[in-house]
Amino acid sequence: MKVIIIFFSIFISILICKVGFAEPEGQKLQAAFIRSDDLWFKTDDLEMQLTKNQKVSAPKWSSDGKFIAYSIGEQQHEIWVYSLESNKHFRIYPDGENYQWSPEKNQLAFKVGGVLNITKVSRDNVEAIKNVSLGVGNYSWLPDGSGFLVSSTSQLLPTGWTSVKLFLVPADANMNRNKIKHFYTLPPESPSFFAIGTSIFKWSNDTKWISFIANPTASWSADSNTLCVLSSDAKRFQKLDKTLHYQEWFQWAPGKDSLAYIEGEGRIAIQNKHLKVKDFPALKPPSFTPKGFVDRDFTWVNDRFIIVSRSKESEWSNDPVKRPLPALYHVNIQNNEQRQITNPPKKSGDFGPYFLKQNKKLTWIRSDGEHGDVWNSNPDGSDAKVLIKNINTGSAYYERRSWSLVVAWYDPHH
Repeated sequence: MKVIIIFFSIFISILICKVGFAEPEGQKLQAAFIRSDDLWFKTDDLEMQLTKNQKVSAPKWSSDGKFIAYSIGEQQHEIWVYSLESNKHFRIYPDGENYQWSPEKNQLAFKVGGVLNITKVSRDNVEAIKNVSLGVGNYSWLPDGSGFLVSSTSQLLPTGWTSVKLFLVPADANMNRNKIKHFYTLPPESPSFFAIGTSIFKWSNDTKWISFIANPTASWSADSNTLCVLSSDAKRFQKLDKTLHYQEWFQWAPGKDSLAYIEGEGRIAIQNKHLKVKDFPALKPPSFTPKGFVDRDFTWVNDRFIIVSRSKESEWSNDPVKRPLPALYHVNIQNNEQRQITNPPKKSGDFGPYFLKQNKKLTWIRSDGEHGDVWNSNPDGSDAKVLIKNINTGSAYYERRSWSLVVAWYDPHH
């Protein structure tokens, strides 16, 4: 399928660059979002359509805010990159997955099957793709951008499943196995632990701890996974709690070794889901979800406050109208003071909170399941207003939607 790219006028291109890059840091607001299946760009009062008649999803910003990676297609996923400076689109690969920007450079990594690849992106050009490593199940860039932490995929042998292994892979490995170092081996299959792969990896603010989800087989993983934490010296491993396989559901505090996550088993998002915070190396993490409620998504505001999307707990109903919808709550994790800060209208809910640290603004999606608008406010919910109208809502899986597939914020301090 040939992609039809919108070529804007020289005036519009200059306007994008001015608004996107010339303003003092801390004032500009930049979002990439999906509307009517196409990619759009938003900054302050300007909205620009970047693709036409495409099936776009999962926009992701480069670390410097000059590029947006995105996916086109439903069955086959083409990886593309858009340059805001040159107003050019580059096709990276015809059928790849799990693309991630380097935290330090304009390098894009992605997988094709079990092969990890990287390419360098510039204003007017994309360099030839380089193969990095074979046998990769999942991966994340190291915090300094020098390489990757990757996980293998377990193999089923006549004696049972092999253990998942983690490896350190330099970005310039170029398929050279001698450059790849074993880092850690997850526990073997047992009644209390079973994993055939992992999620991406997330580092604490001081990079001393690594969090990830250990995934069992697909049908099992839909209902239960194990949230794990590993010290960066690979000497301390902890099976923390049970959760679902959503990478948004575990996040480190911005300034200390505290991991917030949504705990609970069962694929239904309106049952048995609780916000917890684990301080390292403290012991049992407390739950902040009141009885009779479930937490759906959350974001850190700072090391003391969390904003969570919360609804009443409910049995599953095949009638969507009977399923409870969430509002946003402000949670003080030091003294457990909690209060509701949004009041969505009937038949709408407030989902996917995200705090923009650079702009000091809280954002979220207000949706009735068919339509969605992006709102923003001050951290306490005051001065709330619509920021972006009519974005895609994506498909729901037992009332859980992955909002990162339809909206992405450029926030270098997040």
